[in-house]
Amino acid sequence: MKSSARNQFAGTIRHIEEWPHLWRIEVECGMRTVYAHISSASAAALRPFVGQTAVVMVKAPSVIVVTDPLPFRLSAENQMTCTVRKVEKGAVNNVVALEDEYGHSLAAAITLHSSEYLDLHEGQEVLAMFNADQTTLAVL
Repeated sequence: MKSSARNQFAGTIRHIEEWPHLWRIEVECGMRTVYAHISSASAAALRPFVGQTAVVMVKAPSVIVVTDPLPFRLSAENQMTCTVRKVEKGAVNNVVALEDEYGHSLAAAITLHSSEYLDLHEGQEVLAMFNADQTTLAVL
């Protein structure tokens, strides 16, 4: 499958919760669990089930990078402690290449202002996060 989403987490559906108008899908991706929210209409079309192979995709602009999150607790369902591997300077946005504690790559596209404000540099530990409602789920 080809996709414009830079971030793709492949794994196995481990749990499904059906809520009014929304399904919460828990996908085990190696040592990491990634959550996706899909509409009831999408669930009817995809027919996801526990044990099924799935890919959770999230576009880089949906990934938020946080430095020094303590003492706050954050509401994003998907939170990953990462190390900054590279900051690619762009004309409008910078792309931050991240690596989580399990060696998985993650990309975040952030504004130039945010990049300067956060003072991101290689080797820095950050928290990368994205909400489950910012994902796209693909199933086999």
